[in-house]
Amino acid sequence: MDGVEDSRSKALQDAIQFEADGRAFFLEAAERTSDYFGRIIFNSLADEELDHIERIKTIDRALRDKGQWPSEEDHTEKGRKSVFEEARMKMDKTVKDRTDDLKAVKVAMDLEEEGYRFYSDLAARAVDSREKEFYRRLATEEKRHLQILEDTWSALVEYGSSTLE
Repeated sequence: MDGVEDSRSKALQDAIQFEADGRAFFLEAAERTSDYFGRIIFNSLADEELDHIERIKTIDRALRDKGQWPSEEDHTEKGRKSVFEEARMKMDKTVKDRTDDLKAVKVAMDLEEEGYRFYSDLAARAVDSREKEFYRRLATEEKRHLQILEDTWSALVEYGSSTLE
């Protein structure tokens, strides 16, 4: 493998881990929330993270098998744990069992914002136009997730179904 291939492979593996940690975070948040609507949102976001993982794996296989980005699909070196993994580890401090749905949504909003920056950065660094477009799409989806969570936040605040500490 050359430097570009190594970098792409690392970026894809980082993206898979980022999405897997995000899925775990959303599933745990769905279990802990006392708000029915929040549970639906968190489970839906967890399912979307699974879809992202499958799409990233498809690209990774194509790169390994053919050495190029698949035509049908129209990372940082920080060495850190993903934001989702760190947040999940802090879940007990951040989201108290069935008491603070707003806090869970706020953490999720921060994580989706981080995801947006993560994929935007990968898109900016990408050399291949298909690679660039793929990461732009993921960034757009993360931004959409953020909007869903912002709407969820507003609904929770408006209908008073959670407490804000």
